[in-house]
Amino acid sequence: MRCPNCGYQNPEGRRYCEECGERIAGLEAAKARARRKTVREAARLRLELEREGVDRAEVERRLRRIRRRRPSLATGLVLIGVIVLVVLLFLAFTVIGGRESAPERAVKAFYQAIKDKDVMAYLKLTEPEVYKLAQKGEYEPDPYTEGIDFDSYVVNDLKTRLVKEEGDYAEVEIVGGYFEGFYRDGARSGGVDFSQHHRLIRLVKVEGNWVIQDYPIAKLPYLVEEMPGEQSEFPEVEEGGGQTD
Repeated sequence: MRCPNCGYQNPEGRRYCEECGERIAGLEAAKARARRKTVREAARLRLELEREGVDRAEVERRLRRIRRRRPSLATGLVLIGVIVLVVLLFLAFTVIGGRESAPERAVKAFYQAIKDKDVMAYLKLTEPEVYKLAQKGEYEPDPYTEGIDFDSYVVNDLKTRLVKEEGDYAEVEIVGGYFEGFYRDGARSGGVDFSQHHRLIRLVKVEGNWVIQDYPIAKLPYLVEEMPGEQSEFPEVEEGGGQTD
């Protein structure tokens, strides 16, 4: 009794392969049923052909032709196995491979909070302690004082990639989408196309929640290197700048 999984020749009567443990009794029973069905069909076809007056040699020739065209049980099992494997690979790619990480979800929630000018959601992702004070009513946040400076924002089709996640630290790269700020008078920030200019976002975990570490840079709706003077990451005057004797 040959194992269909590893090819090991097992003694007759074995239900499981001695080499790999694959169940083989069910397969042998299926083969026996298939053989019995084939014999019954052949007998029925032989009887019908003989009733039609077809001579015995022609009957046997036709039966052999039918057997050659009919796929074997082994072929059918192989085809079923291939189909099952394809389905499993598809599910693995769709369900597992397509699932976003928690740091990526935090980054997208951060930009959504900016777009909505939702200052509480923004503080929860940037300054958890200030967020708690605001929740208690001990602090009244305002979007402009918290750095959400533009009157409106466009955030479209953000695409992210998890670069690193180690313990309480993570890095997420924005690799697609568009981000721009607008003032009421029509002035625009210039925007940033993340598909052309990727942006790396660093996060830390605070009390089980991912928080944007470098949010003063992450919130800027334009290229960081295009900031005034290109002197530093922040628009403040650098140390010693502008001083005269």
